[in-house]
Amino acid sequence: MKQIFSFCCLLFLLAACNNDANKTAEATADAAAPAAEVKLPYTLSSPYKNWSIGSNENVAAAMGGLKAFVDKDFTALAATLGDSITLDFDMLQTKLSRDSAIKFFTGARAAYQDITITMHDYVSVISADKKSEWVTLWYKQVGKNANGVVDSMNVVNDIRLENGKMVELDEKVSHFQKK
Repeated sequence: MKQIFSFCCLLFLLAACNNDANKTAEATADAAAPAAEVKLPYTLSSPYKNWSIGSNENVAAAMGGLKAFVDKDFTALAATLGDSITLDFDMLQTKLSRDSAIKFFTGARAAYQDITITMHDYVSVISADKKSEWVTLWYKQVGKNANGVVDSMNVVNDIRLENGKMVELDEKVSHFQKK
C-alpha cells in the first residue's frame, strides 16, 4: 500500500513539474509575440508609436518637484523646472516662466496647512524618436485647508521633461464623494 501511495505521489509531482514547464514556455512565447494590429474606434490626432520605458532619473525629477511642493521648498521646486512650464489644470491652461510658476505654486500651496501624498504608481516613457519624454504619477492627495477642513482626491500628473527639467504639467483630479 505504501508503495502505491509513493508511486502516486511521484506521478503527481512529475505531472505538476511538467505542467509548470509548459506554462513557462507558453508565457515566454506569448511575451515574444508581437502585438496584433487592432482597428480602434477612434484615431489619434497626433499618433505616437513605439513608446518605450524611460529613465528613473525623470521619475526622480518629477517626484522631486511634487515633494518640494508638499514640503514648501520652492527653491528645490524651481530647480526641477525648465525655463518655462505649460500648465494644464481644470479651468486653467497657461504657460509661465519659472519665476511666475514659483509664484503660482507658492500661492496654491498656501491654501493648505498640510498635504500628504500616497503614491500609487508611476511610469516613465520616451518616444521612439527620443523627442518626447513623459512621466505619469498616480497618487492620492490628502490636504487640510486653512480652516482645518480635510479633503482627499486621486490625482494623475502627466509631466513632460526636457533635459531632466519639467516643462509641461497636465493634472487631472478626482475628488472623493462626500459621505
